[in-house]
Amino acid sequence: MLRNDGAVGGKERFFAAIGDFFGGGAGSMITTIYVVYLAMNGLGPGGAASIVMIAKIWDAVTDPMMGVISDNTRSKYGRRRPYIFAGGLLVMLSFALLFMPLYEVKNGAFVYVFYLFAYLVFSTVSTVISVPYSALLSEISTDPNERNRVNTVRLVVSMLSSAISAGVPIFLVETLRDREMSVDSFSLMMIFGFGLLYAVPLVLCAAFSKERVPMPMEKTVFSIKEFFKPLKLKAFVYLVVMYFSAFTCMDLITTNIIYFMDYGVEFKIGGGSGAFLILAAIMASYAAMIPLHNKLMRTKSKALLFRAGIPLYIAGIVFLCLYPKEWNQYPLFLVAAAIGVGMSGCQLLPWYIFPDVVDLGELKFGKRNSGSFSGIMTFIRKTTAAVAIGVSGWVLELAGFVVPTTDAATGFVTDSAQTAEAVLGLRLVIMIPIILLTSAAFIFSTKLKISPERSKLVERALILRRGGGGADEMTENDEVEIGKIKKDCF
Repeated sequence: MLRNDGAVGGKERFFAAIGDFFGGGAGSMITTIYVVYLAMNGLGPGGAASIVMIAKIWDAVTDPMMGVISDNTRSKYGRRRPYIFAGGLLVMLSFALLFMPLYEVKNGAFVYVFYLFAYLVFSTVSTVISVPYSALLSEISTDPNERNRVNTVRLVVSMLSSAISAGVPIFLVETLRDREMSVDSFSLMMIFGFGLLYAVPLVLCAAFSKERVPMPMEKTVFSIKEFFKPLKLKAFVYLVVMYFSAFTCMDLITTNIIYFMDYGVEFKIGGGSGAFLILAAIMASYAAMIPLHNKLMRTKSKALLFRAGIPLYIAGIVFLCLYPKEWNQYPLFLVAAAIGVGMSGCQLLPWYIFPDVVDLGELKFGKRNSGSFSGIMTFIRKTTAAVAIGVSGWVLELAGFVVPTTDAATGFVTDSAQTAEAVLGLRLVIMIPIILLTSAAFIFSTKLKISPERSKLVERALILRRGGGGADEMTENDEVEIGKIKKDCF
């Protein structure tokens, strides 16, 4: 039985966390291999990247609308869970469209329009799932420590899903390029294997989770003013910049890792690409940092932990992108491990910080609309990521990158050599944006003045405002500190 006393039991913590098998995995899988998959079905890097860019912008536009819809939903199952359940049922359909093999179709315009439509459907399903899910995790408890525990389990699940969802498809892409598998077989594995992997946990999450933060009586109406309202909170603006910078960097790495390892450093393991192992080294060292961050955030500023590894992250990326292909390539595993350690704070901390910022929003605006905050956060992140991925594809196209082709008769893939200009484009399209984005994230994280003590004080103030029991009355010193929090964060 799940506990209903306001605490989050171990079973519920697990079911809430496994919902991020989709959020942590589907995004990693799509950004890692989908541009490559589109190339195998006849689309160049520019066209493939533009599909991703347009669909991500659509995804971003629908996020804030989904946030308002979710905030305004009133049902006996809560505001968030009905959408998570419905989205879970639609995942398989979206994957069937995404991975429909069209390499035999000679009409390039039809192929482009079909895959654009497929990605738009997937993006819509993703929005229906991800915005309510992010809001759910900020409302599963009113206790910051409880939310941290749930988010810790969630991040472990997300990391596991990311590793499976990036690693296994990379391995399958390599079997495609080694002519050991046809594109048709690959498509079936994606649709049924990964479709079920994401759909089942979402349905279980919706069935066995609970929303505990009281629903506001007043409903909101979607408008431009309401859309931009969360941006009136300084702490939220800082968090958004930190979030989109960090995750756009990860998108750039996963989108280009296969091509970079094959053509940039020509790293081969047993005749195949080393992309899988290098990405695994990054993810493993990143995952290894979760227990340390979970321990430190109890007493240290989350913003400090966010930026602590950024210098190492930048150094590792620069070293990787400038690494001569003539050198011994096994040290690249150490470089990848250093990148994972350096990026860990950037990737882990934003969603730990998010509930604290939503609390500040409730303190400032007088109501708790987590869906609106989640919607605008993902809107900005996906818009910037879309532009970054689109530009990276166009840069490769301009640099003369030659995509693999698929034989219409056999479904097997044929690879091509790359020019020095194309290889240079691959190196720069990863290195330059990551340096700029992580530097911006570092600067804005210094402006976010949130600590464990401040979060607990804000929580107590909110409980008293809601008329709840169990919280001590505010002292004069508490009121002074609340004033400082408002000055720093409002």
